[in-house]
Amino acid sequence: MVDETQDSPILSITNALDIHGWNHLDAVLLAALATQSPLLLVGPHGTAKSLLVVKIAHALQYEMRHYNASLLNYDDLVGIPLPDENGEKLHFVATPGSIWDAEFVFFDEISRCRPDLQNKLFPIIHERKVVGIPLHRLRHRWAAMNPPAPDDLDTGSAQGEFYLGSEPLDPALADRFPFVVPVPNWRNLSRDDRRHLITWKDEYILSDRDEIAEATGFTLAQLIDRCQANIPLLEDEVGGWLADYVICVIDLLEQAKLPQSPRRARMLARSILAIHAARMVTEGENADLEYSAQLGLLYGMPQNASEVPPSPATIVATHKQAWEIASLSENDNWRRVLEETDPIKRILVADQLDFADEEFSRLITQALSAEKSDARQVSLATAIFLAYHQRRNLVPAAWEPLSKLAGRVLEPRTVTATVPPGVLANIWKEINEWVDKRPVNGDYVEKLLQNFVFSGFPDLWRNHKWQEELEQFRADLTQFGVKE
Repeated sequence: MVDETQDSPILSITNALDIHGWNHLDAVLLAALATQSPLLLVGPHGTAKSLLVVKIAHALQYEMRHYNASLLNYDDLVGIPLPDENGEKLHFVATPGSIWDAEFVFFDEISRCRPDLQNKLFPIIHERKVVGIPLHRLRHRWAAMNPPAPDDLDTGSAQGEFYLGSEPLDPALADRFPFVVPVPNWRNLSRDDRRHLITWKDEYILSDRDEIAEATGFTLAQLIDRCQANIPLLEDEVGGWLADYVICVIDLLEQAKLPQSPRRARMLARSILAIHAARMVTEGENADLEYSAQLGLLYGMPQNASEVPPSPATIVATHKQAWEIASLSENDNWRRVLEETDPIKRILVADQLDFADEEFSRLITQALSAEKSDARQVSLATAIFLAYHQRRNLVPAAWEPLSKLAGRVLEPRTVTATVPPGVLANIWKEINEWVDKRPVNGDYVEKLLQNFVFSGFPDLWRNHKWQEELEQFRADLTQFGVKE
């Protein structure tokens, strides 16, 4: 998810390379180059992944090796192994395509690579070593892959959204890429970008002209140097605060079922600093740390290479919540509330902290809107209404939905129904059998439970199991201290 309100880069590396629609990734690419961090591009075929890498390596005048990992054999990497004169050790006879003198390596189709060979690529990407031997000249290790097919294929999905031959990367290998970048495809391109793409004639021609210097006034190497120079300054300025933000992010991602390794936490902090350093180069004074952190999170998730990548909206929401938390002091009451990830428990924490009614109302409306189940909305609204209607002076934006939803349960009712045979008739029979077993003169909570069940027939119980929702309602009443 790209914030279209953000200013375009003053200096665009991708535009200079005649690759359009990638402006939002300029800082990410420059950050990866400046930190010499492995980067993985994820996207459909024909989206210029390989071309971008070839052009960047050409602009840097680096010795490059471009390997198709789906066809790669280990001998292609290391050359021909031969014993030495004494027959005690092996040495490798380099071939023109071997990796020993490479400065930039690109593993295309890495998700189609054999598992045994993926394991052999691991130390190259992670340690810049092959068979335990350091690759002293190697700087950049980039890779590309198509989105892998999910286990549960939706036959109605758009053609080309997934690839049956593309397998998810081993999680340990994916976790070695600090940058995992979904790339733009046709539907992400503006009309001007599409026009540039269609009329472009030089796809396979690498010019001797320094296109980046002509477009920006700086060579790519100079831009990298400027970015590198910014990083230690930023570490001194915001490193401590950023650590707090990353701690919040990792905890929130865990709650969102996107767990991260301790290594990833360190990577994210480093990547965010590098991205902000890069944006200071490409955008100057327009660069703000909050958006740099958002970019670092969006393009730093190893799950971007999985069968079901995380929703950008989820990542952005996580970022915004973590940013808000980290921006508050440790003893701020709002921080204590926001650190609670469950919207319902936030209400209870805020009540204990004696929040003002207006702030308290905001948490109630957020909790109700976060709950997508209409049956649970009725359950929660009733419990919250009963807990606070005499204790709190809620604002209309909270009071109106509460009273409307709770009214279904709290209004006295006598229910008679004539139900034709079928599913609803079976549900009605179950409800009546349950009622027959209840106490005739039950207590207040018992009457609430019966009213809740009756109030949901027939509309709520068409889509929800009434027994499960009843137990949830009982739990909600207990959670909010509703008794007699």
